[in-house]
Amino acid sequence: MNILGTHRSVTQRLRLTADRQLGAGDFFWHTWRTARDRDRPILFHPDTMSPAWDRGEMPGVSLNDIRIAAIRYAHWYRTHGVRPSTHVGVFTRDGLYGLLHHIAITSLGAVAVHCNPNMVMGTAAEYFRRTRTTLLVGDADLLAGCAESWSLPNAAPDRPVLTEDIARLDATAPLPPAPLTGFPYRHRRDDLVMISHSSGTTGRPKAPVFTHQSFFDGKRERLWTFPSLRSDRMLTTLPHSHSAGISYLSMALMLGIPTLILDAADGASAARAVNWFHPTFVLGFPLTLAEIDPSRITPDAARHIHTWNGMGDASHERHIRPLTALGTRRDGGKALAGSAYVDGLGSSEMGMVLFKQVFTPQSAGFGRLIGRPVKAVQDAAVLDEQGRRLPDGEAGLLGVRTPSITPGYWDDPALGKESVRNGYFLTGDVVRRGGDGQWYHLDRTPDVIRTADGPVYSLPLEEEVLLTTQALDAAVVAVDDPEAPGTQRPAAVVLFAADSGPGPHDASVLLNRCNEALTGRGLAPLSALVIAVDRSALPVGPTGKVLKRQLRAAHQDLLSRAAEAGTARRGQRLPTP
Repeated sequence: MNILGTHRSVTQRLRLTADRQLGAGDFFWHTWRTARDRDRPILFHPDTMSPAWDRGEMPGVSLNDIRIAAIRYAHWYRTHGVRPSTHVGVFTRDGLYGLLHHIAITSLGAVAVHCNPNMVMGTAAEYFRRTRTTLLVGDADLLAGCAESWSLPNAAPDRPVLTEDIARLDATAPLPPAPLTGFPYRHRRDDLVMISHSSGTTGRPKAPVFTHQSFFDGKRERLWTFPSLRSDRMLTTLPHSHSAGISYLSMALMLGIPTLILDAADGASAARAVNWFHPTFVLGFPLTLAEIDPSRITPDAARHIHTWNGMGDASHERHIRPLTALGTRRDGGKALAGSAYVDGLGSSEMGMVLFKQVFTPQSAGFGRLIGRPVKAVQDAAVLDEQGRRLPDGEAGLLGVRTPSITPGYWDDPALGKESVRNGYFLTGDVVRRGGDGQWYHLDRTPDVIRTADGPVYSLPLEEEVLLTTQALDAAVVAVDDPEAPGTQRPAAVVLFAADSGPGPHDASVLLNRCNEALTGRGLAPLSALVIAVDRSALPVGPTGKVLKRQLRAAHQDLLSRAAEAGTARRGQRLPTP
């Protein structure tokens, strides 16, 4: 990266990097004091400027605009009893509002409790209850849904929760008549600043906590290394209630990167945003990036893109290659056709991406490759159930040591202790490390398929299923083995784009093709394949992760029940209509 050509000057970056007081609770105020372009628009939000967007204009929000909004909101919060350590819930579909309130809440020393607006309402209401939220701001309909859930028998919070419409608050909150005393709050290293739930794909969403220092560890080094030339623009499709969304918006403000905050996480909306904003790099969880149809991106917009950033779960080759065919990247001063895909493995508990692998159009090695640990990781190991290190080539539990990991879970401190083995935090992933130092992601621990012949890992099978079928999405899950009670077999559920899906009678053909590819790779064959009629048959959670626990429940007896249309079993062919 040419550090001389960034939005923040070398001096400004050095000042931020060297500032030992800088942390997650007060990052904005350090940024505002350091910046010399406080009136330059930096954050863009189509939902709050749609008329201008339709006219092709580009109004935005500057650091000074954010400062004034944060002071207005903070004054309102103080008048409503918010003090240091108060838990304030934020429940909105508006990513810009969410960030502004996060800054205001943490600037008071209070704790921002974020919840994804797509979460099931009863689960969201229970999440705010168990995180001891005392004041909740959000969209009017979401607040009404929480109130309805709390009114049910045995569901009310331990104490009343004050609620306020986030749009009304913005319209009515005045500036304080005098400067706020003790504002912004001076945080200590271990002060809690945020609670942001996990994806909940394996059950009830957990509530990992983030402190002033732990949530900033890893970002400090990236203040110096994160690529952001003056020509760069960022599009983020991350859920902005998630720790990853807050994290990257924080980086955008600190580094001065013009950023479009997109609330809609579907591929069609992302493609429209690319065409309008002309970003040079795009961030998203894997499902959003997988849904982007490259043919919907105009050549003029495509030529600006040099990088795609996927994070959370690692992405599949089937979803990476179409995107890297777009754009232009630079390598050693040379312009090369095609973009890079930075694939990152992380989790809510990790606080940031901990493994990274860069793919380009020329990349040949995929196969669930996640690369190597990032610099913030002090140590990573493949462990057995007792926490002992396993040799290269053997599959085991991923354990990491890094200061960015959550100090624990708000409502379940025992769970935090259970997640540590031999000094390593267990991420819930099954991995293996090659002799060359490269790491591979094999599965999530609840999703391992326990067959009569031993464990089968679902993610390498999904990789081959997606490449063979060219489906939009797929999941391989465990179903009961009727021939060996107590054991399981792998079955695939595949979802095709609406205009390219095969007919139900094609399931047998697809199953045979997949098994040829799997056995050719030395992988376990599928015992069944199901063509999903729509997304409801391959459900995803609020962050876009496939809910495999629901699929396991729906298809548990797949191999023993009567044959169904759109389903094929190994060794059995459905009649062609």
